[in-house]
Amino acid sequence: MRKSLAWLLVVCLLLPGCASRSVPPIGAGGQPFKPESDERALWAKAEKEEEALLKKAKAYDDPLLEDYLAKVGERLTPDDVRNAGGPGFKFGVLRDPTLNAFALPNGHIYVHTGLLSRLDNESQLAMIVGHEMTHVTHRHALSFQRDAQTKQILYTVGAVAASIGVAAVAGSRAQKGDYVGAAVIGQTANAILGLGLALTTMAAINGYGRDLERDADQGGMENLVRAGYDPKEAPKVFALLRSESKDRGSLETFFFGSHPKLTERIETTQGLLKTKYAGAAVAPTTTRDTDDFQLRMRGVVRENAYEDIRAGRFAVAQRQLDRVLAITPKDPIAHTYYGDLHRLQAQRARDATQKDEHARLALASYEKAVDLDPTAPEPHRQLGFLYYQQKDNARAKAAFERYLALKPAASDAKRIKEYLVELDR
Repeated sequence: MRKSLAWLLVVCLLLPGCASRSVPPIGAGGQPFKPESDERALWAKAEKEEEALLKKAKAYDDPLLEDYLAKVGERLTPDDVRNAGGPGFKFGVLRDPTLNAFALPNGHIYVHTGLLSRLDNESQLAMIVGHEMTHVTHRHALSFQRDAQTKQILYTVGAVAASIGVAAVAGSRAQKGDYVGAAVIGQTANAILGLGLALTTMAAINGYGRDLERDADQGGMENLVRAGYDPKEAPKVFALLRSESKDRGSLETFFFGSHPKLTERIETTQGLLKTKYAGAAVAPTTTRDTDDFQLRMRGVVRENAYEDIRAGRFAVAQRQLDRVLAITPKDPIAHTYYGDLHRLQAQRARDATQKDEHARLALASYEKAVDLDPTAPEPHRQLGFLYYQQKDNARAKAAFERYLALKPAASDAKRIKEYLVELDR
């Protein structure tokens, strides 16, 4: 039964007519926006799903970044939408290394640190945000729901999970709170599928079918050009994400991590660039990037590298840390994360020579972090463990003692004290 539902859903998403129920965009004809009863119900459902998701997913707490995204969103918002009085846009960031952004029908847009960390400039960000804003302003969730109801299609979360090849056990384990055991598809995906968040599943993972996604691409490009951004960056960003998705493994179940869907994005935006927006493509006054983008993204790239390290995606993490240190070579946190990267590589290395080399690099990275910021507790802790493993008891003891002095209320303080007792023998 589950396979038949999944196949029905896949067929629906691939056929052009499956999500074609016409719903006028917000602001069409200059008319004030008045949501219908089933649309209000969608918004209420979206709010409940959002509340549940944020209890399980990891929010990236950076008010300045959220303010920056809101400013980009404001620049991209069409005047007819603003004048019609549609739902206000609200932006949030999820600490997740996968390539994704999604919009709920109530106007709340979420971007993963993984996607933000891979963008090169503000024009690329504007294309992603413009795409997601179009899903809201063109009321795609409502259109999809009405069409699905008309065709009596049951788009359960289980069917969606099966249709994209996600193991059912992953969602089941996530629902029981075992997010580590279900880590094959990433924390946010586990939360969405495990909690049974149907609206979020369609927005974040599967999309709304070719017609509505193509409409979002076109709307995103229109928003991009109207706001004065460089439209040449639109196909570039999707090509960039597609090249990245090849090396990222099974975590990339999300929409912007899907190679076939990104190929469609590239084809659509390239076509628009050659036709409708050919003039804008050669305009000398468009905005490609801003200082604000580079300033706000540096911390995101660094912190996302840490998430990729935890996910075991070492090559991806190293590229990000290299990018950070090229700009700020004296960043102690980046050097600490480099130490974590090499430490984990040493643990997983099968060859003794590689193991020793990664351990040496980890030690050098942590020592560099301590030199740059002696008050940071974490590198002292990691140095203690490395010295302990190397049987350098005196240095291990000194590092552990320094860690506890800097962070006496550490959650692992009791464990570290036990190591110190052992080292005193």
